[in-house]
Amino acid sequence: MDRLTAHVLSVRHWDRLLGGVLYAATPRMDWARLLRRSLDVDVLKCPKCDGRLRVLAAVTERASVSRILAHIGVPTEAPEVARARDPTDDVAGEPDQAQLELALG
Repeated sequence: MDRLTAHVLSVRHWDRLLGGVLYAATPRMDWARLLRRSLDVDVLKCPKCDGRLRVLAAVTERASVSRILAHIGVPTEAPEVARARDPTDDVAGEPDQAQLELALG
């Protein structure tokens, strides 16, 4: 990569830069601003009314988190870690049988 192409921004990122989203006024930023800058996701935007949400509490105790997740019907245990696959097993764009089963299931 030559020196000129290293500093090219796409139009989408240029708009974010001009809008102040990519500007860092301090060396430390909160998690919501970091997610907005890196993934272009506004986690504090209400999906219903487009208003601003605010964090009321951070729950860090495992027992409390499990109770809350169980109450809202979300799994309380982490999913099993999938076994790593060998990238040399890919055959010229043919879909994997496990992927087909997931799509049909």
